[in-house]
Amino acid sequence: MEEKKVNLMEFDSNPNIGLYMFACDKFAIIGMDANKEKMKAIEDVLQVPVYKTSVLSTELVGIFVAGNEEFLIVPDMYDYEMEVFKEICTKHDVKLLVKDYKLNTLGNNLCFGKNTILINHQYPKSFIYELGEETGYKVIELKVPEYENAGAIATYKNGKYFMSQEVSEDQVKDIVNEIGGIGTINAGSNFISSGIIGNSNGVLIGSMSTTVEIQNVVEGLDYL
Repeated sequence: MEEKKVNLMEFDSNPNIGLYMFACDKFAIIGMDANKEKMKAIEDVLQVPVYKTSVLSTELVGIFVAGNEEFLIVPDMYDYEMEVFKEICTKHDVKLLVKDYKLNTLGNNLCFGKNTILINHQYPKSFIYELGEETGYKVIELKVPEYENAGAIATYKNGKYFMSQEVSEDQVKDIVNEIGGIGTINAGSNFISSGIIGNSNGVLIGSMSTTVEIQNVVEGLDYL
């Protein structure tokens, strides 16, 4: 079995790398400020092409974009930005879903699994139903006190979920067999996805993460 790559990373001394990136087994997307060295480092670990763009004139790709190898869900954005996403999705055979909601930080509020989606329960019921119909996935509403953003407190990498210790087992009983681990990232943060970017080839972990946190992620998500 080929060894999967693991590396620590930060952006301009910020360990919250998941705010600025989206990645899956087909490609990765990062904000416009990323230099060639950073893009090369990402490609080396994830083994996929890396594209640069902005979302709503920001670098915060990871906050706004959610999805996996089948679907990419994005907010309504400027035409020149949308063209980039259309081109990426067409090239890699991924269905692009554009959703115009007030709660438009989709990456922060949705976590796509293999055939499940964890979602912030504050979205309208119509949107939750629509998302299930369009994807064919089971949509699971998370109601975690003080942590409403499902996409921030959970991530799905290498075939398993890793989520914050704030999520109770009762909240995720339908996917309990898919949970590889629970814990924190970046020295105690419950915002798991801000410190983990990965696919089936490797994983990037926020540079502030402790040895125990790194070990939990690497072992829990089978990157050993």
